[in-house]
Amino acid sequence: MFLMGPLFSQGASKTTVCVFHPEDQAAVLRQEKHLAWTIALPETVKKIHGYNNMQNIPSGPKHAALRKVFSSILSPKSLEAFSAIIIDEFSKMWTKLDDRKGEEVEILNVIRLAQLKLMCEILYGMKTDTEEGKEIFDEFRKDFVLTEKALFAFNMKGKEFTDGFEASKRITSILHDKFDSVFEERLLMHKNKTSSSTSEEGNGKEYSNVGSAMHQIADALIQSGCESKEDTDSDGDLSYVEARDNLYLLLEASHQTTMHVTTSMFYFLNRSDNKETLKRLRDEVTAVEPTYQGLKNFAFGSACVQETMRMAPIIGAVTYNVKEGKSLKLRGETMHGPMCILFGSSSWYQASSVFDDAKCFLPDRWLRGDEKEVSKFARSAFRPFGFGRHICLGYPLANLVLNASLYCFAINQKRSIVYDEDKIKFKTDIFPDNKVSHKFLGKVVCNAEC
Repeated sequence: MFLMGPLFSQGASKTTVCVFHPEDQAAVLRQEKHLAWTIALPETVKKIHGYNNMQNIPSGPKHAALRKVFSSILSPKSLEAFSAIIIDEFSKMWTKLDDRKGEEVEILNVIRLAQLKLMCEILYGMKTDTEEGKEIFDEFRKDFVLTEKALFAFNMKGKEFTDGFEASKRITSILHDKFDSVFEERLLMHKNKTSSSTSEEGNGKEYSNVGSAMHQIADALIQSGCESKEDTDSDGDLSYVEARDNLYLLLEASHQTTMHVTTSMFYFLNRSDNKETLKRLRDEVTAVEPTYQGLKNFAFGSACVQETMRMAPIIGAVTYNVKEGKSLKLRGETMHGPMCILFGSSSWYQASSVFDDAKCFLPDRWLRGDEKEVSKFARSAFRPFGFGRHICLGYPLANLVLNASLYCFAINQKRSIVYDEDKIKFKTDIFPDNKVSHKFLGKVVCNAEC
């Protein structure tokens, strides 16, 4: 633990307390409910995501209510329904790549396209097999590429940011219009005491199918007491606008973060020095059922996911704002706001004192009972989805997507990705912390020698 100036306070003139040891982090988290903190984000990110996003809302009753509404889409029943969509989309993705017969492609962009498509289906109910759906999706795809560039733009007046900000407004407008329609429909049904399991057409046949996420969020919002689109937060409760404004963040995070992890995962698995790891994955995938429960039991697949997030974390440190008037105690000292607290995690991930052979991709280390299993300290330091009340809400869905992608790749025992290992490199970045260069330019091949 040490103090720094405003370097890590995202532009605010505040002292930053950097906390790295897991025990110190746990001590701070035990005081979290009293701190009313928010995640310290660059102004570019805040403007793209909107100021009502749950990262920007202080921990407390409103933040908890918002998370509860959005967690309604993460029930086992919902994830089971989503699994079929996810498996189908990734199966199509890999089959299309197989059909290109070794043509060199940018693997990252192919994965981006597939993951955005399936998340649009799950959240938005987008029907991409229609002309209208194809047109909307194509615009979404282009606009999300622009917004990703704008998130960490150096100049908010520059073209990179202004183009991305306008793109985020176009996406948000479409999401808001759709949600307004869904909410009004669900509100009428609730008022008429109609079963919440009925579909958007009211015939009870499609509710658990694509598009159900928006319906479940609307239902949860209504059940929390929201009775109108005009409901405000004047009494401290969650407002309709605050809930609706988080749809953009949900859709962005649900495909962009997993896109980077998925790309890194296939980079590692198909490196020439990881052939035995890929063989083990292929051996174990044959016993896995392509269902939500089956993928939950995909032990080695989950270990590959964890090892990828150790080697290629999306965010290695999270900084929180502590308001003036708030204070915390740590190691016998009392520290008063306003200040920032930086929780660092990824600094441990490459430490040889914490992870044996830290530079090597070894999924076995995450298997319980394995001779290479990581230590208790290593597990406590490993925080790929963040901390406490601001922990990534969608991590169950992210794990499902990552395991499903692995399953669909490895179920074809002859499939592999061939790439120039002298050219395609692993490099540091801002977001994600590490990524594969050249958008992972490679060839998907299927032959008996794989």
